[in-house]
Amino acid sequence: MRIGTRTDLGRRWAAAGVKPIGNQHIGYDYGYLSVAINPVTGEVKMLILPNMTGESFQVFLDEFADSLKEEAILITDGATAHRSKKLKFDKKIDLELLPAYSPQLNPVERFFREVRRRLKNRVFTTYEEVEKAVIEIAKSFMTAEEVIKKLTCYDWLLNTPS
Repeated sequence: MRIGTRTDLGRRWAAAGVKPIGNQHIGYDYGYLSVAINPVTGEVKMLILPNMTGESFQVFLDEFADSLKEEAILITDGATAHRSKKLKFDKKIDLELLPAYSPQLNPVERFFREVRRRLKNRVFTTYEEVEKAVIEIAKSFMTAEEVIKKLTCYDWLLNTPS
């Protein structure tokens, strides 16, 4: 998920006939929040990376592999960084690419929607402010396994034959 200093505007309450007023900042500093979620247990692994390249994704894969106690399947979309031929996979990780244009199948997309909701209408003038806000949001999810399960544990994941 891309995070940055461009204000993501959302709806605001206002009296009928009154145009809502709000601040915004159009910035061009951004990074990426990489997330691995276990929808069944609610466990979350997150890392903020500077870009969405194969090298950055490799850093995430290495950190993720180091945290695993057993084998895992990592479901990803078809982003170029996720398909890089230079990626080296740990024996504990099996990568599963989703079909094109199918974010509804990716459990982490529902999590990203919730993070974006919490960032809506917030004005960040520096990238450090954005990172601080995202870290606070991430911390709130790190201990909220039940919330993560409700957001991401789709029926099709539970009913899939092994």
